[in-house]
Amino acid sequence: MINKTIVRQLFLFGISGVAGYLVDATITFFLIPLLGAYVSRIPAFATAATVTWLINRNLTFRNKKSLHNKLWKEYTHYLSLMIFGAVVNYVVYAISITFLKDLTYAVFICVGIGSLVGMIVNYFTSNRFIYNQTRDN
Repeated sequence: MINKTIVRQLFLFGISGVAGYLVDATITFFLIPLLGAYVSRIPAFATAATVTWLINRNLTFRNKKSLHNKLWKEYTHYLSLMIFGAVVNYVVYAISITFLKDLTYAVFICVGIGSLVGMIVNYFTSNRFIYNQTRDN
């Protein structure tokens, strides 16, 4: 039987991922003329990761306790763990944009493909290494 808590977490993590995708794709789209298709993903991803952290800590993992007492420690730990997902996300994006660059709105498609793959990695790292204790209250 499927655990309802895990299904709920996956659903909310997906919602967070959609919000992160919208931020990531929008910033990437607007920065491409200034920074190019590859470099524009760096500030876009950093901003999107901050948005997903806020959503995940307040919704997805609200019933779980963070390992950290200080908010800034939790944030930096979250971002450091998201590096694994970011690398996967970026590699998939770079491969996709290389082959699909001539498509209309390729950036939105390629950011989406990278985001989906990276989101899977990020869920497991967040759940395992940051929000791994049940709240008492």
